[in-house]
Amino acid sequence: MYILSEKEFEDILVIHPELIEDGLVLLERQGQLENRRTDLIFADKDSNLLLTELKRDIITMESVEQILDYRGRLKKQVDKNIRAMLIGQEVPGDIQDICLSNNIEWKEIRTEELFNYLMENDPNLYQSIFIEGKLYKEAVGVPRLSFQDYLNATSSPLGGPYTSYQFFAPIDASPGLSNNNKENQLVANEFMNLIKNHHFNRRLFQGIVHIKRLDEPPEWSVTAKGAWQGYVVHYKLTSNQRSIPCEIYLGTIGYRGNKSTFADEKSRFLVTRIGKGKKQITTQYGFHKYLNTNKKELLPYYELKFNAKGLPKKYWDDVYRLLNDNGYQVEDLNGKNNKILWLGKIGLSEDSDQQVGNLLKGLFAITILKAHYKGKEKGYVFDFLQ
Repeated sequence: MYILSEKEFEDILVIHPELIEDGLVLLERQGQLENRRTDLIFADKDSNLLLTELKRDIITMESVEQILDYRGRLKKQVDKNIRAMLIGQEVPGDIQDICLSNNIEWKEIRTEELFNYLMENDPNLYQSIFIEGKLYKEAVGVPRLSFQDYLNATSSPLGGPYTSYQFFAPIDASPGLSNNNKENQLVANEFMNLIKNHHFNRRLFQGIVHIKRLDEPPEWSVTAKGAWQGYVVHYKLTSNQRSIPCEIYLGTIGYRGNKSTFADEKSRFLVTRIGKGKKQITTQYGFHKYLNTNKKELLPYYELKFNAKGLPKKYWDDVYRLLNDNGYQVEDLNGKNNKILWLGKIGLSEDSDQQVGNLLKGLFAITILKAHYKGKEKGYVFDFLQ
């Protein structure tokens, strides 16, 4: 018997959801909520949401925990009846008992059952399983009702209207975002245009470092198969007769949970970069995280998030100390142990140009420190920071 991959298993159920039950309409594939994904989301014939978690083999407790977590998160955001179902080759008796006590449905769909069904009802698809890529291509072409359209339905038994941006908002979305994704997009775009046109010329670290924008227009860039699309603005860093190329990037960096945060369903990021190639060091600033839409401003701080792979933990306290020693203000966020760099007011006002410069100065300062602590092999060592 041919062994299906989990991806092929999912593709078949996308093309033939009646194998699960009649009357299903596909809403999402690999639908993301915060940092959790579920395999398939359907609307059933009674207008309920049906979450499914698929396993090619035996359903385990891990699958139960995954779908419980996703269902719990989704219930906080969507005013709909939500069903949860685990689907696999086998659902052991102890897992069935756990599902029963947690109101989780389950269904065993064995490979033999799939093949017999396809041989009888879809012989072309049955043949295509054995031809690499064809199954996936057919599954991609299956029409679906977008989840947002489903939630916004006003003249159908699906109910509505539903206007919350929260379902597709990232887990770290700003509390100042508007429910109106068009307004979010307009304000974010204004800030991005200000930054793109800002002629940054500042000295950092008590005047030892000088960063100046080069006299050339922003360059449109498309990378990572189109996931990154935006403008690159070039700068030069000089310090102690040393010169290092720098740039900022303004644009998208993939999905990032922004489908409904911004009207065009694209993310919006500012990335400061120091150096080139394998030694390039970056710092990301997501507008979804700091936008205060109705006040037309950005939150006045930047959260200092590092990870041990990007910057070893033993250096974090040194980074905080050096920022404080050089005129920056590092604080705890809301009394928690999350460190922030205080930047001050950044709004769309007469003083916007100066305020945007303060934002760039802070982000470049962080990036310089990260480059220094990465060392000369992976970054750039600055003598004055030794």
